[in-house]
Amino acid sequence: MKTVIKQFSPNLKRPYEKPYEHLQPIVEALIASGNEPLNSSVWVQSRDGWRSDFKRPLDFNLLNELFEFPKSIKLMNESDKIFCQNSWIDIRGNIKSSTGGQNE
Repeated sequence: MKTVIKQFSPNLKRPYEKPYEHLQPIVEALIASGNEPLNSSVWVQSRDGWRSDFKRPLDFNLLNELFEFPKSIKLMNESDKIFCQNSWIDIRGNIKSSTGGQNE
């Protein structure tokens, strides 16, 4: 049975605290499968918003096996990224440096 990913963080009264909370199961699955977060804090905030960067490509096959995604969460295989349209949060794969460039 697949885990349903929610469209929004569960705490809508204070979304500024953990606006990425609804995406945490995805990040945990990637880590459990052996992918490594680029940053020790896993979630980082930049001028563009929150994101979680991984050293290796995202395993979209695994994620599709484990989760049911709402239409607001876009799995973007070609750009190795997951984007939540509601929270403007990214989960990105194949990031080679802390400056955030892919394939550097």
